[in-house]
Amino acid sequence: MAKTQVNLRMDETVAEMAKQGAETRRIPVNDYVAQLIRDDNEKVRAAFLNGAQHILDEYGDLLDGIERAT
Repeated sequence: MAKTQVNLRMDETVAEMAKQGAETRRIPVNDYVAQLIRDDNEKVRAAFLNGAQHILDEYGDLLDGIERAT
Protein backbone atom coordinates (compact mmCIF):
# COMPACT_ATOMS: atom_id res chain seq x y z
CA MET A 1 0.00 0.00 0.00
CA ALA A 2 1.33 3.44 -0.91
CA LYS A 3 2.07 5.76 1.97
CA THR A 4 1.25 9.43 2.22
CA GLN A 5 3.08 11.82 4.48
CA VAL A 6 0.96 13.78 6.93
CA ASN A 7 2.41 16.37 9.28
CA LEU A 8 0.79 16.63 12.69
CA ARG A 9 1.11 19.38 15.25
CA MET A 10 0.41 18.57 18.88
CA ASP A 11 1.45 19.91 22.20
CA GLU A 12 4.53 18.46 23.84
CA THR A 13 2.55 16.46 26.37
CA VAL A 14 0.54 14.65 23.70
CA ALA A 15 3.67 14.10 21.59
CA GLU A 16 5.42 12.55 24.57
CA MET A 17 2.40 10.34 25.24
CA ALA A 18 2.52 9.18 21.61
CA LYS A 19 6.22 8.37 21.91
CA GLN A 20 5.68 6.48 25.15
CA GLY A 21 2.71 4.58 23.76
CA ALA A 22 4.69 3.56 20.69
CA GLU A 23 7.71 2.61 22.78
CA THR A 24 5.58 0.47 25.09
CA ARG A 25 4.25 -1.39 22.06
CA ARG A 26 7.69 -1.48 20.43
CA ILE A 27 6.44 0.09 17.23
CA PRO A 28 7.25 3.35 15.46
CA VAL A 29 5.18 6.41 16.39
CA ASN A 30 3.81 6.49 12.82
CA ASP A 31 2.46 2.95 13.18
CA TYR A 32 1.04 3.74 16.61
CA VAL A 33 -0.85 6.81 15.36
CA ALA A 34 -2.08 4.91 12.30
CA GLN A 35 -3.36 2.11 14.55
CA LEU A 36 -5.17 4.57 16.80
CA ILE A 37 -6.90 6.07 13.77
CA ARG A 38 -7.85 2.62 12.42
CA ASP A 39 -9.22 1.58 15.83
CA ASP A 40 -11.26 4.77 16.11
CA ASN A 41 -12.74 4.30 12.65
CA GLU A 42 -13.57 0.67 13.38
CA LYS A 43 -15.47 1.76 16.52
CA VAL A 44 -17.48 4.28 14.50
CA ARG A 45 -18.16 1.69 11.79
CA ALA A 46 -19.25 -0.89 14.37
CA ALA A 47 -21.59 1.62 16.04
CA PHE A 48 -23.13 2.49 12.67
CA LEU A 49 -23.63 -1.17 11.75
CA ASN A 50 -25.14 -1.93 15.17
CA GLY A 51 -27.53 0.99 14.76
CA ALA A 52 -28.48 -0.11 11.26
CA GLN A 53 -29.10 -3.66 12.51
CA HIS A 54 -31.28 -2.32 15.30
CA ILE A 55 -33.37 -0.37 12.77
CA LEU A 56 -33.74 -3.47 10.60
CA ASP A 57 -34.66 -5.62 13.60
CA GLU A 58 -37.23 -3.12 14.85
CA TYR A 59 -38.67 -1.84 11.56
CA GLY A 60 -37.66 -4.40 8.95
CA ASP A 61 -41.22 -5.63 8.39
CA LEU A 62 -42.49 -2.06 8.05
CA LEU A 63 -39.73 -1.23 5.58
CA ASP A 64 -40.49 -4.38 3.58
CA GLY A 65 -44.16 -3.39 3.46
CA ILE A 66 -43.29 0.11 2.23
CA GLU A 67 -40.99 -1.32 -0.41
CA ARG A 68 -43.68 -3.71 -1.66
CA ALA A 69 -46.22 -0.86 -1.81
CA THR A 70 -44.09 1.24 -4.14
